[in-house]
Amino acid sequence: MNKIEVITQTEALYTLRVLTNNTDVLVEEINLLARNNKAQFQHAPVILEIESRNFQANDLAVLIEILAQNEMVAVGIRSRKQELIDFAKFSGLAVFGKSLSPSSKSKIKVQEIQRPAVDAPNPHQDKTYQAPKIITNKVYSFQQVIASDRDLVLLERVKSGADIMSFGSISAYKEVQGSLFAGIQGDDKATIFVQKFNAELVSIAGVYKKFDVVPTKLYTRSVIIDLVNDQLRFQII
Repeated sequence: MNKIEVITQTEALYTLRVLTNNTDVLVEEINLLARNNKAQFQHAPVILEIESRNFQANDLAVLIEILAQNEMVAVGIRSRKQELIDFAKFSGLAVFGKSLSPSSKSKIKVQEIQRPAVDAPNPHQDKTYQAPKIITNKVYSFQQVIASDRDLVLLERVKSGADIMSFGSISAYKEVQGSLFAGIQGDDKATIFVQKFNAELVSIAGVYKKFDVVPTKLYTRSVIIDLVNDQLRFQII
């Protein structure tokens, strides 16, 4: 007998069509949208449709944080840019197909659609949504950064001798020369993403590898690290 039953139902799913990577504009418009429509958008699932050609993965990380601060939940993206698609997959977001919304001159356009869904509890109900901690400044030698009870996003370089620690996963979008410790409370599902790998040490849930010299195949490459059978796995993307 099947232990999972799929039930088709109808619920709202919103699309935010984003036409700029200007953080100030996005903060202002999303804050206004959430404030004027709190009952509608609180804990609402949102697809991010990225139209701006200048939009990068670090911009997407910031946008997800802005949504979380306004109690909106990014569940997926729609974009033609491979960098954003890779980031979405790495972050556990869904990747959707062609646009469903017409052109618009506004920076953000909201569209409500209906979708089939599995009859399952909303994971963002009955608990506080913990958005990632985002570090926007460079981390210098002998500095320590820690994210408690959440993931960590690094938007600038991490210099040699710096220690980066997170209870969850770590995503770094510049060169990392220091040490990265993910899942420091024993979370073996935590992952590490580095845009330009040059780390001295990486660790997930206490399993670590130290680099006196970074191998050529990893040096300054984009790398995803996770745990498989209690061993670190390095995947070049």
